[in-house]
Amino acid sequence: MLGLNLRQEFKGRRLRGTAIELSNEANTGATQVSAQDFLEITYPTHDLLKGIEAVGPNQGRPVVVIGERGLGKSHLMATLFHAVHDPASTGAWLKNWSSTLGDPAIGGIQLRSGMLVIGESLHRQRYKFLWDLLFEQHPHGTYIKGKWEGMGAAKTDIPSDQLVLELLRHTPTMLLLDEFQTWYDGLTNTKQYPWKNWAFNFIQILSEIAKEHPDLLVLVVSVRNGDTDAYQQIHRVNPVQIDFKAGGSPERIQNDRRRMLLHRLFENRLQIASSSVDSVVAQHVSEYFRLVGTPAAEQDRKRREFTEAWPFAPHLLQLLEDQVLIATDAQETRDLIRILANLFKSRGENACILTSADFRLNDDASGIGALLDSVANQQHRTLREKALRNVTSVVEAVPDHVTKVPHLQEIMGALWLRSIAVGNLAGAEPAVLQVDVTQGKVVDDNAFQVELATIIENSFNIHQDGARLVFREEENPQAKVMASARNDKLFTDGSDLAQLAKEVRYVIGGSEEVAKTFRVIALPRSWMSEPWAGLDESEQLERWDERLPILVLPEEPDRLNEQLGRWLKDHLQKRRNTVRFLLPRAGTSNAFYDRDLLILARAEMKAQEWGAQSAEYRKLQTKYQNELRDLLKKRFDRFAVLHRWNFSEPSKCEFHVEALKEQGAKIPEAIEQALINDLFVPEDFQDLVLEAAAENASVGKLLRELQEPRPSGQDCIPWLGEPAMKERIVRLCARGKVAINLRGLEYLQAQAGEDEETAWKRLRPKLAFTGRQLDEVFLLPPSAVPSTGGAAPPVPTPGPPGTGGLFGGGVSPTPPVPGTGGESPANPTAPAAQPGGGIFGGGTGSGPRTTLSNPATSPLNLIGKLEGWGIGPATPVKEVTLKVSAATGAQLRELLKKLPDGMTFELSLDKEDS
Repeated sequence: MLGLNLRQEFKGRRLRGTAIELSNEANTGATQVSAQDFLEITYPTHDLLKGIEAVGPNQGRPVVVIGERGLGKSHLMATLFHAVHDPASTGAWLKNWSSTLGDPAIGGIQLRSGMLVIGESLHRQRYKFLWDLLFEQHPHGTYIKGKWEGMGAAKTDIPSDQLVLELLRHTPTMLLLDEFQTWYDGLTNTKQYPWKNWAFNFIQILSEIAKEHPDLLVLVVSVRNGDTDAYQQIHRVNPVQIDFKAGGSPERIQNDRRRMLLHRLFENRLQIASSSVDSVVAQHVSEYFRLVGTPAAEQDRKRREFTEAWPFAPHLLQLLEDQVLIATDAQETRDLIRILANLFKSRGENACILTSADFRLNDDASGIGALLDSVANQQHRTLREKALRNVTSVVEAVPDHVTKVPHLQEIMGALWLRSIAVGNLAGAEPAVLQVDVTQGKVVDDNAFQVELATIIENSFNIHQDGARLVFREEENPQAKVMASARNDKLFTDGSDLAQLAKEVRYVIGGSEEVAKTFRVIALPRSWMSEPWAGLDESEQLERWDERLPILVLPEEPDRLNEQLGRWLKDHLQKRRNTVRFLLPRAGTSNAFYDRDLLILARAEMKAQEWGAQSAEYRKLQTKYQNELRDLLKKRFDRFAVLHRWNFSEPSKCEFHVEALKEQGAKIPEAIEQALINDLFVPEDFQDLVLEAAAENASVGKLLRELQEPRPSGQDCIPWLGEPAMKERIVRLCARGKVAINLRGLEYLQAQAGEDEETAWKRLRPKLAFTGRQLDEVFLLPPSAVPSTGGAAPPVPTPGPPGTGGLFGGGVSPTPPVPGTGGESPANPTAPAAQPGGGIFGGGTGSGPRTTLSNPATSPLNLIGKLEGWGIGPATPVKEVTLKVSAATGAQLRELLKKLPDGMTFELSLDKEDS
């Protein structure tokens, strides 16, 4: 929009207040910043120039600034402060505006100098008596205070005019008393404590000194109105009154005020040429004249109004100033500035001129709706609810509504805003609504009439009031929810913090797939001192299982290595190497102190609480929930894991901090991929496993060691979870690096001549043990276990048929080692099977053979053993013997039924006599 720049203070997601404080604890008050910085946002209105002249040299009257809240009293008083405190900067500012506005009189205003300036906002109640302010801040105050208090019996209730004059003769002073009426009306006035009477008398002394000795005292006081006793004593000395009427004609008042508004909002509004503005708004102005019927004689004046008010339409400003804000408890200029700033942020880039139609009811991201809710009365809330429901009603009732009612949002927004005006001015004629929706492109009259008629027909609360259309009545659920969300007293139990933590957990780890592998814990706002306070029982340390813990920090640690190291030492006594810390973006505040996040969490809670009453509240719950989750998804962009541990000096711990590109529920998997691809060093892991194998350590012991930081400042090996770590151990076994003793039942190792992938597929399902079972699974060097496969051994010497254990037909060339694939029969001393192969038997064949056997086990394990021996469907086998130690007749019958057809079998057994 012609390069128009909003001031930086209005660019944030949530606007800071525009209220002016003379001073504050943060030293950012209007009198605590430099004159150049403050005057940069100040426009020389008629009232302000009048005030500067009134406190100039050769002036002898006190100054009273009169006006209700929000008109700019404090801003004016701060300007007067700088005018006397820094006349050089103020003079340069006046000369600059004199040139800009083409008014030499502005640059010729005389400024007072050489005075001490004391400014105080009395509503802060930091002083019980006015003389305390003087005594504390005046360089001669301590002396005069001591002199007054040392008068003994002659001491008066208030300091005398002589004492005050002595004080001022030492150092002439300008005294600014902001919010004097608020302070004065709050004073006690009893026989025992007649403080209001004393203040009444003392302000009389000050006002008379200011009139009679203007070289010693300049007195400036602000009050809300002239009807209070706080003002009467000053009124007696005929003060200069500044009442924000600006003087002159109504047109001059209006122009003065609007220029002030635009200068306060924008950095460069006055630098944009009028000719450029005229060309941008020409289409809108032309349609305005045609539709409203502006007489030709008035068109030049109206065109100048459009140019002066741009980027806002003058009819919008008039609506807000004269009708909308007058119907609310809004603080005049202050709230108008906030509304216009929000409007420009939301729509300024897309519109050539801003009108009532730019108040989009569905544009909550800009905050306009929330801001208007904050200043609205019951009528506003009712009408906004009706407008929102009407939009929904039209959308649901009109197929292809995007084509048939393209200006639905603009018309509803404009009609809603115009319906909250006061009295008979509420609502708008169709021609006015057409003007509002007209931007850089003309809207066809007939098409607009059809569109408007469609909207009216499908809405349930638009009424015809003469020639006007107007919204009427009913409560606004959104306003109710947001008003409750902003009320801190409703959430003293911390339920809003719990709700926010719940949403954090859901956003990061809410999906079922994530929850199977990861345990996501949102640490509370006091995470450094009480990390487990307030967490669900399932999230407490003693309830942790084998899932990978992701600890979500509410804020970015300012000294990450030191704070996380200290945290691990103090709050996690075991498995310190397993946690991942999820970090918020740099520069973000603690999530549990973030007003935006808390209000959304509260709004979601309240909408859910009232959801049984109305579907509107359930929609609002979804709306606020989605907004909150969208913010939380974008909040986290890094994670940290332990790199080096130092128990004795946790501040010397080191952490890996890695960036994340994924958001929301994709974060846990992204963390694991980053650990595997970027931080996990396979060589370090292999060295540790080989070391464990050399010591014949158990797999359980190795895994427990991996879950703890490595000592002596060694680099930690990232913990990837028990399944992943066991897979990597088996992978090393498949490479022939180690062997594994499976609880004495079986030994795993790569066979001679077997490639890694084949061995991996064979060995991978073997290490299925978990928990304490792994303490009985031992790692061994590969040389400690004989090979169970590979090249065929020498041809065995034929032996008696039936030997060879479960499956056998010959004698092994060497005695097999127990536990290997070449084990001897489970009972080597038992009688040999009968010739012919026992229950499964056949004749002996010719050619080289390898005798294989396995001790008694389940059928499923025997099928797996066949795969391990390399016996496939087409592999011929001879002398097959299946030994069954004991069976019932039923079991034997069932076994015989399942024998394959086309084969013969010999059966022998020992029957037990009854």
